[in-house]
Parts: sequence; C-alpha cells; structure tokens
Amino acid sequence: MLGARALVLLARPKGTALLLVVPLLGYGFAHWDHAIEARRPIALLAVLAAWALLSAGSLWLNAALDGDEACGTLFGARVGHAGARIEVTRAGYVALGLATAVAFVADALAGLACAACAILAVLYSHPRTRWKARPVLGPWVNGVGYGVLSWLAGWSIARVPMTARTAAAMTLLTLFIVGMCFAAQAYQRDDDMRRGYRTLVVTRGPEACLFVAATCARVTVASVAVLAVMGVYPRLVLLGLPVFVLAERTMARWRRAPAGGSPTLAAEFALRMLAGGVVLVGLATVEALQ
Repeated sequence: MLGARALVLLARPKGTALLLVVPLLGYGFAHWDHAIEARRPIALLAVLAAWALLSAGSLWLNAALDGDEACGTLFGARVGHAGARIEVTRAGYVALGLATAVAFVADALAGLACAACAILAVLYSHPRTRWKARPVLGPWVNGVGYGVLSWLAGWSIARVPMTARTAAAMTLLTLFIVGMCFAAQAYQRDDDMRRGYRTLVVTRGPEACLFVAATCARVTVASVAVLAVMGVYPRLVLLGLPVFVLAERTMARWRRAPAGGSPTLAAEFALRMLAGGVVLVGLATVEALQ
C-alpha cells in the first residue's frame, strides 16, 4: 500500500510552490493594471488551495502513466507495482475533483479554468490518450494549463476587465512555460524512448529541445523590452533586463552539457528566469507607487 509520504513526494511540493506563482501573478497583475486595492483575498486563498490540489492530481496521474521509470528514484520498486499505480491513479482523480470543487467556491471563472485544467491533465496522462507522449500536444497542454488557465484563475478573483497589456503578459508567460516544457525533456531521452513516447527529445534530440527553450525565453524577454519601450509597461522595467543574462549563461552551459544536461541545470535556469521576473515586477511596482 502506498503511504502518504510517497504521495507527498510524488506531488513534488517545490514544483507546486513554483506553480502557485502563476495565479498569484494573474491576481497581482489585475490589481496593478487597474490600480485597485486588494480584492477578495479569501477567494484567492481558495484558488491557491485548488491549484495545489490540481498540481498534485496532475502529477499523480503522470506518475501512474510513467511508472517506476519516472519515480524509481523516489520510491524504488514499489512505484512500478500495478497496485501502487492504481492507488496513485485514484488519488489523482480525487485530487482533480476536489480542486475543481474548491475553485468553483472561489469564483465561477476560476472553477471553469480548473475544470479545463483537470480535463487536460487526464488527456495528458491517460494511457489511451497519452498527450504527453506527443511532440507538440504535451508542451501545449502545459502551456495552456500552467500558463493561460492558471493566470486566468488568479486574475478572475479581482473581477476586472481584461486589457491588452494583461493579455500580453499572460501570453508571454505562457510562451516561456512552453519553452521550459521542451527544456525539461532534454535530459529524459532514454526514459522517453523506453516508454515509447514520441516527444521532441526522442524525434529530434536534446539540442532541438534546448534550442526551442532558449528561443522562447529570448522572445519573451525581448518582447517585454519592446513593450516597455512602447510604454505598454513601465520603462523602469528596462533596468531589470540585464538580470536575465544570468539565465542566458545557464542556458549556454546547459546546451554544452552532454546527454541533454540535468535536472539541476533545468532548475537553475528556471529559478534565474523567475528571479528576473521578480525584479521586473518589483520595478513596475516601484513606478506604480510613485
């Protein structure tokens, strides 16, 4: 029988914490864009709780599909056992159902976004669909779910109209997330080949994955710069763009690493990009307070 500790580890709490940044960004951007005071904080907490459950449920279904290859380092032979897979799958569906219910309590649009994410999670990891095994569908699901829908869930709490600069920010974040999904494949070629997946790393190799990831990151940062110069975003954020050089240096090392690099390089790149984003948000906030 799979224990609670095993399920917690399978849910990757550190990754969940990073995921919660997206609805928080949507919520914060709505307030910054319309220059309003904080609205409905309890509803925001409900959305964050729903997204924590959503993340756990999605990862449990993914672990059940991948089996012991995906989780052997955490749980050994038990993860590959048929009984353990059934338990993880059931836990995944329960978590997705609870997440959707909690999200609807917070806000109708957040509930719809969560329901859509839950459906995508099933399509991504169900043995009959296995969208994660497709070269485009897998990253597309992550981009829509972790980008657009997660942003909308947080943004919806403020109940303000969507603006062009909010839509642009959501789109650019989604583009970066799609790139990171390709990057995360780079060091998993052997595993994906054993599973019979047809991901980009299997069909084109790690170099192609990291090229797409680097391109997405560069386009995201360049677009922010152009929009700031145009006055769509505060020009003060231009001062924070050099911070992204650190992420660029990590990507350069990653692309030189053998066998597609490692999870450590992926985490370092993601955290440095996140640090750059935090600096930009901080600079935009400083200008808004002046």
